Amino acid sequence: MAQALFDDDGVSNPSANTRLHDVVERAIAAQPSRRALLKSGLGIAAVPFLGGLAACGGGDDDPPSGGGAGPTATITGLAATGAAIPNAVVTGVNAQGQTVTANTGADGSFTIAIPEGAPYGLKITDAAGKTWYSYATAAGRANITPLTTLALSQAAGNQPLADVLNAWATLKPTADQVLAAAAVVNANLQDVMRSKGVDPAAVNVFTASFSANGQGLDAVLDAMRVSFNCSATSCTQTIASPSGSVLVTWNASISTTGFTVSWSGGASGGGGSVDVSLGACKANPTPGTYSMVVSTTVAGLGGVPIPEICIDGLPAKPASQSEFCGASDVTAALPAGVSITSCTYDGTVGTISARITSPITLDYTVKYSFVRR
Repeated sequence: MAQALFDDDGVSNPSANTRLHDVVERAIAAQPSRRALLKSGLGIAAVPFLGGLAACGGGDDDPPSGGGAGPTATITGLAATGAAIPNAVVTGVNAQGQTVTANTGADGSFTIAIPEGAPYGLKITDAAGKTWYSYATAAGRANITPLTTLALSQAAGNQPLADVLNAWATLKPTADQVLAAAAVVNANLQDVMRSKGVDPAAVNVFTASFSANGQGLDAVLDAMRVSFNCSATSCTQTIASPSGSVLVTWNASISTTGFTVSWSGGASGGGGSVDVSLGACKANPTPGTYSMVVSTTVAGLGGVPIPEICIDGLPAKPASQSEFCGASDVTAALPAGVSITSCTYDGTVGTISARITSPITLDYTVKYSFVRR
């Protein structure tokens, strides 16, 4: 069974567990809002376990016959400069230099499936002819904005990013380099971010969920105009206000002490950070928030352990059983072949029983424990 959650001998498959983490993050990013996630665990009740089973359908480990495509990483995000970048071509490249394309929607959103091989580079050209760039460490969320372009340029040593993407297999920066560069962006723009209600100490401009609606991170983008002046080997950046005056003088060596940007943290544009991880919850959570511990039991698997998932940083917990169990905006997002058979909630612990009917039939139970931090 290819990429099953467990190997045939019942031992946990680390590769599949990593995929499980990616699936959960994508499930959260796909919810209509953080409130929808909070109101009920239904949207991720089935998806995490399905993540480990999705590749089981063929019943063997042989690759597709006839030269079929291999596995892909699906990346979703928003392309925007403040205004959305609609109906434009997104190009993605993997660590081996393989490229694919996809189109943005009218709201600047996009989904692109890239042959597996992290890290991934992304680019898009807007209607004014400016090209913007981004980076993804795995399947999941990756925006393309002037903010991500500033960070990737910093991480790549200010080389022209067109050249970096053209030679991505050899010139790609590491995830740590990009994360450090994202902190530099936040430190340079901290005053602008705070004025728009964005926490510069935690927001990850690559993975943050936001819309082109003039709020949060989009308001930050509205307040700035980024341009690059490039020679054959290096670029300098200018960050101006909409009127053309200097907004920020770029400091590549600015202190980033206290800026705790993380790949899993992707806070939405308006502050607060939802953090997803396998196993234990964060040691130092934000006071007053809630952690939601998700544990899964599958009928017929006996004592085989399924990793717990902790979601930190929720602003509240469901107020009642009807709120936990009856969120139609979340139940509508359940994957095909999954149905809820029962749901209870006592104010602290919610329990959902469900049945998977495709690709195989399984009954399973998910327990959600809400802990105030």
